[in-house]
Amino acid sequence: MSDGVFMWMNGIHKEFPGVVANDDVDLDVKRGEIHGLLGENGAGKSTLMKTLYGLYSPDAGYITLNDERLDL
Repeated sequence: MSDGVFMWMNGIHKEFPGVVANDDVDLDVKRGEIHGLLGENGAGKSTLMKTLYGLYSPDAGYITLNDERLDL
């Protein structure tokens, strides 16, 4: 990716029995930027963050950090 992008989530999909928590989520964060995740209860915010820091593995998609694809 590059162009100053520090973290890139591409096509993240995570589901649990009976519920799709994240469906094809894309997110680019450039160095120095601050982002917030907003949404209703049960919208998938915590699941997305837990996928980012490796507690959950995505069912599809990938995460790139500092131009290195993470092996989740």
